[in-house]
Amino acid sequence: MIKAPESLRDFPRLERWWRVDVPTEVILSDEGLARLFELLRERRKKAFFVVDEALEVQPAFAMIFEQDRKFVFNASYSEVRTGDVDALVDILRADRGGCDVIVGVGGGSTMDLAKAAGICVANPLRAQDYQGYGLKMERGVDVWAVPALNGTGAEITPIAVMRGPEKKLGINNALVEARLAIIDPGLSAGAPSFNRFYTMMDCYFHHYEISKSKTSQPQAILDALDGLHLSREVLGCDLAEYDPARAVKSAMASVLGGTSSVGGRVGVPHALSYGLSNSAPFLPHSVAVTLSMLALEDLYPDGYDDTLDFFAANHRSLPKARDYGLGEADVPQMTKTALGMEKLWQSCFGLECWKKKATPEYVESIYRRIIAG
Repeated sequence: MIKAPESLRDFPRLERWWRVDVPTEVILSDEGLARLFELLRERRKKAFFVVDEALEVQPAFAMIFEQDRKFVFNASYSEVRTGDVDALVDILRADRGGCDVIVGVGGGSTMDLAKAAGICVANPLRAQDYQGYGLKMERGVDVWAVPALNGTGAEITPIAVMRGPEKKLGINNALVEARLAIIDPGLSAGAPSFNRFYTMMDCYFHHYEISKSKTSQPQAILDALDGLHLSREVLGCDLAEYDPARAVKSAMASVLGGTSSVGGRVGVPHALSYGLSNSAPFLPHSVAVTLSMLALEDLYPDGYDDTLDFFAANHRSLPKARDYGLGEADVPQMTKTALGMEKLWQSCFGLECWKKKATPEYVESIYRRIIAG
């Protein structure tokens, strides 16, 4: 593992620290959005911006909100819904000037919205019709990703996660990947501490689950192990205030979260989180995965222990499912949703015996622990 630089100034000179090859061009920067607009000019790109509404109060992102051609997404209200993608696709198709590139600026949801719209604009069906794995799609408009929150990995992943009318499931397709990602740890300086902490928790869970996976490729597991090391270093500190050195490590872990996802697969906590999210529309994904891990001490004992340690280091109380309106009545539907995530159960238990272990009774028992917690 390459040693993380201590300052933002040294970050752009960092050598490649990931092993899995990805088609995304990764550009390291410490220049804020100036680097983005410089690249747009140099490459003569006509951009359409997709930006998180929460960034409007941060001066660092003023240049984006000054643009005429933009879609402002309220990521604080909800994760991306298929209807959001359809609405953005309609706007892009009606844009007479056209665009060469869609630039997603924000956290994972905003980047996923940009990626989903970028490919769906070139395909005839609704976004919900493309939820799944490896469906036939045409390449769409190029997408550039600019993370304003470190840890999501969405700047690299070939996935655009969406909530649909029937399920929460991404467009899982190699054509979804961003063509270019500008990684600047300084852009996360204004992120709320809640988001900074829980996004890194999700980053940790990605790495942890892939490192334990029985179906992930060896190179992906190695990237996940490096990401796990970085995530533990970051989350072992109090993240209440922004710290440049920790932001650099978080950005590095985020990229590894993306590369490890290319050849790797998460496991049971993420399978369970989809059931929780479908039944609680305003439950953040990162909190849903945390709730899941806290009920899996028997399956992931070291992951469970780490989670408790991270909350203690950050002086945070553990989340409760009931705070998001979840109860016993939700168990049957959550179980059905979770069991539909076959690849994630296979990742944990293996291709041969996952059905014997991931029974409805077993999954129901976990959800009841989550609700009782």
